[in-house]
Amino acid sequence: MIKNYLKIAVRNLLKKKVYSFINIGGLALGVTACLLMLLYARHELQYDVFFENRERIVRITSELKTPEAPMSVAISPVLLAPALEDYPEVQKATRFESTAATVRFKDKLFNEANVYYTEQATFEVFSYTFLQGNREKALIQPNTMVITESFAKKYAGDTNLLGQSIQINKEFYLVTGIIADLPSNTDLKINALLSHDFSKVNSWVDGLTVFTFALFKQIPNLPLFEQKLNKLSQQYIQPEFKKIGADGYSLVFETEILADVHYSIGKIEDTPKGNKQYGYLFLFLAFFVLVIALLNYISLLTAQAAERAKEVGIRKVNGAQRKQLISQFLFESLLLNTISVAISVILLEISIPFLNKLLQIQLQVSWQEIGIGASMSLAFITLLGGLYPAFVLSNYHPIQALRGISKRYGHNLTLRQAITTFQFVLTVGMIIGVIIIYLQMNFLQKHYLGLDKDQVLVLQLPSDSLAQIQAVTLANSLQKHSKIQNLTIGSGLEPDAIGSTNFEVNGKKRKVMTRFIFTDEQFVPILGMKIKEGRNLSLSNISDKKEAFLVNEAFVKMSGWEKPIGQEIEGFGNKGQVVGVVKNFNYKSLHNLIEPVAIVYHNTQRPPKTIMLKIQPENLASVKTTWQIHYPDFPFEYTFLDEVFDKQYRKDQLMMLLFNMFAFLTIFVSCLGLFSLVVFAAETRIKEIGIRKVLGASVLQITTLLSKDFLKLVMIAFVIASPIAYYFMDKWLADFAYRITISWWIFALAGVSATLIALLTVSWQSIKAAMANPVKSLRSE
Repeated sequence: MIKNYLKIAVRNLLKKKVYSFINIGGLALGVTACLLMLLYARHELQYDVFFENRERIVRITSELKTPEAPMSVAISPVLLAPALEDYPEVQKATRFESTAATVRFKDKLFNEANVYYTEQATFEVFSYTFLQGNREKALIQPNTMVITESFAKKYAGDTNLLGQSIQINKEFYLVTGIIADLPSNTDLKINALLSHDFSKVNSWVDGLTVFTFALFKQIPNLPLFEQKLNKLSQQYIQPEFKKIGADGYSLVFETEILADVHYSIGKIEDTPKGNKQYGYLFLFLAFFVLVIALLNYISLLTAQAAERAKEVGIRKVNGAQRKQLISQFLFESLLLNTISVAISVILLEISIPFLNKLLQIQLQVSWQEIGIGASMSLAFITLLGGLYPAFVLSNYHPIQALRGISKRYGHNLTLRQAITTFQFVLTVGMIIGVIIIYLQMNFLQKHYLGLDKDQVLVLQLPSDSLAQIQAVTLANSLQKHSKIQNLTIGSGLEPDAIGSTNFEVNGKKRKVMTRFIFTDEQFVPILGMKIKEGRNLSLSNISDKKEAFLVNEAFVKMSGWEKPIGQEIEGFGNKGQVVGVVKNFNYKSLHNLIEPVAIVYHNTQRPPKTIMLKIQPENLASVKTTWQIHYPDFPFEYTFLDEVFDKQYRKDQLMMLLFNMFAFLTIFVSCLGLFSLVVFAAETRIKEIGIRKVLGASVLQITTLLSKDFLKLVMIAFVIASPIAYYFMDKWLADFAYRITISWWIFALAGVSATLIALLTVSWQSIKAAMANPVKSLRSE
């Protein structure tokens, strides 16, 4: 029986090569795209799920209440962690403090990101996998460190680093443990953990510098625990605010379960965050790509119903039972789907490394998972895609089947039209999405930021305090180079401090939290900023060093000043007057509104962290030579300001690329289905076409006859898809503070594009049918 089913199945596959190719290719692409999107969605929606006890690990963040507006920060006081362990529900608490790190080992010298000061309790809260070393004693001793496997290979290759010393920021640390690299979907990425003595901090307010995590004994009741924490704040932190005269200030603690930390939004000083909506988007796309492929499959099989009907009638007349026919058609479906799934597994293996490199992530899938996924896909597709055609084809009455099935065919035609319409609803929606995403990203790239970011070299100065003192000497040496057009030294473009600022408006005192930039008089001209009112900082005015403030337009709007020049202002140890108003400039991505900013001269309390200079890229060699003279113990690393801004949109650009790729696959699979239906329509109407040609119909008339029904379906799909696409894309754009307007022409362009895609898909086969010799189609009945 199986052998007979196999013969019939292979014969049908070979007999209808075009249908077979479209079915196998469409299903393979659909399954591959579906599995890839599921893998990516799993990566994005399962941050930090690999930690044991993850449901009992909680991050504690802070919200600073001010007289003006609250400010959420991801960090918390150093003294919080030991206080947490006094609560009976808390098993252990730990702290991480980020630090800039210059690492030297033998002849290798690099600036390393993701280096943290922490403590031994970390390994009781987080289940890091130790490859070497003792988990229980790794960071007990001072000047010890635990590193990741990739960190060890970077500096020592295959050499064992356990027990060796590595110099970090000119201080030696003994390697006491090596842990396995963390998956890419972890929020707190780690290269090295350094032992640190946090007991020297004795102030709650001044020690707001660490990420705090707590392991609870049971799944916690977070609202109840927050109430307890805020009583602690009233007991210990509020008296410190009163002592320093910070009236109206208070600190409120907030809690987040570990799985939600990566999606936390609106917190200052936080690690890079993700968007759960992207994960849900790709789950949605994965489902619909597979649905489209399955609908193509069902549509094609029911389209062949007329040809298979006589086969069914003959088999029934010869005694075949319905269950045998169902078994035969399910077997054919299983064979076709097995080939498709096998091809999709090959495509998946090829695609995953490419996607990992493109997204700089680690989509991990084992052969066991591939086997389970392939088996589930095969079973799902075979049942869902094969049951309906099998029951439809096997249900034909033998006499009706042998005479013809025009009524049933009409029913199937309506079904296929509904399927085609649904596919092109998704296609039109995808095209609208692609256009809007492209326009938004292009807008972000070309939007005037209020500054000139071209050819501005950014040098990040060493974090070592002694090295920062040499920054002015380095700057003076660089200014002697004729190739350097201009230079500024300070905290850099992005404000590096948030502090309380006092001023008056209409006779009333106000105290607000403001971002500060510490810089010099060259900051504004080198970045091409515009002075709206007043003047720039100037060394010709000696008082400017401590008494002059530049503010941006956002600050003026927030303050309520009608005439900002000359207004008294105080903040971060500076007390003086506003001497100038700078036009608003973006230092963050355009996801964010421009915030109030104050610009003052850098001082000994805020030493320079960054040198920015205007220079052509080909003249970097002279800058590197000068750097190495002044900082031989620190690597020469640089970025250009335009690259810094581009990185802010990397996540959005990758999402655009991924969306475009999967949109193309969706459109392509839809077109395969449309093409196959055109082929079938041409075959079923071959005699009609022959008669029309004999009676004088032109190729254009016949092509129009075959195409117009499908184009009507595209128009219906356009009407349905447009409001749906508008709703979802408007929600996506709401995430940007600066965004395009969704115009009518976008939908018109999408409609024209979808029509052209459909026309190109159907025209080739329609023209081919129209140009066929009518004698061949009419010589037999």
